[in-house]
Amino acid sequence: MTELSTRLKEARTAKGYSLDDLQEITKIQKRYLAGIEEGNYSMMPGPFYVRAFIKQYADAVGLDSDELLESYKQEVPSSTTEEVRQSITTTPSRRRSLSKSSSSLSDIFPMILVGLFIIIGIVIFWVFYQNLAKNEEPAATETEQPLSLEEPETKGETTSPDDTEKEEPVVEEEPVEEEPVEEEPTQTIEMGTIEGETTNYTLSGTETFSVKIVARGNAWVGVKNELGADLLDDNLKAGETINLDLSEVKSARIRVGSASQIDVFVNDEKVEYGTPPTERVTQNMLIQFTKPQ
Repeated sequence: MTELSTRLKEARTAKGYSLDDLQEITKIQKRYLAGIEEGNYSMMPGPFYVRAFIKQYADAVGLDSDELLESYKQEVPSSTTEEVRQSITTTPSRRRSLSKSSSSLSDIFPMILVGLFIIIGIVIFWVFYQNLAKNEEPAATETEQPLSLEEPETKGETTSPDDTEKEEPVVEEEPVEEEPVEEEPTQTIEMGTIEGETTNYTLSGTETFSVKIVARGNAWVGVKNELGADLLDDNLKAGETINLDLSEVKSARIRVGSASQIDVFVNDEKVEYGTPPTERVTQNMLIQFTKPQ
């Protein structure tokens, strides 16, 4: 047993986690977790997985994984050789894709130029034709002289003041009633009771229920509906974002393996944990969704 494995095991024991609990949080097989605590890294799939598993183990028990790996870097096998090999194998495929895209672009470019010249020629011809048609219209209208018809004056006929000064009836306009504007319901997210790891919330005043999960560090997250069906069960990496549309469910249970590494947003509004992440690592959010009638 190494100093690193001893420190990890003591942190797990202080949290009150068993290896089964840690397996559920990190999704790492129990035999690998036991191998980490024994300092037996030869059973791991490779050096890369040794560092990754130790990092997830440390995050789950509340330790600073980066500081831990730096402090005990002599005990942890390096994964530099594998990473270099992976980068070398992926480079040719990228070069081939770039060469294919450049050759296809050079084949298409002459056809694009020919198409542009044809379109420009059609536009110039259309503009010239419109100007020519407008110039010919005034010449045709000037030759036509308007005819004026004069009515003969009638003798002995007089107009009465009543005929010349007839007042038109005034029509009063009825006031237009403005239709009342219906106010849109306002979304509310209320925090309810806190029962151990679980905090209850109610979401109302909205037709939609969208959840966005943002990972600031490596952590496991699981989401279930009211029937217990899994909607998400994954280990998220730092910088990864997950979006879920839960508008058709009545309730959702969001379980976070490392609350300090995960931010939860409901309809783009951040939802705070009922218990500070510094006091409890693993937390549940139980959200009841009620649509407006």
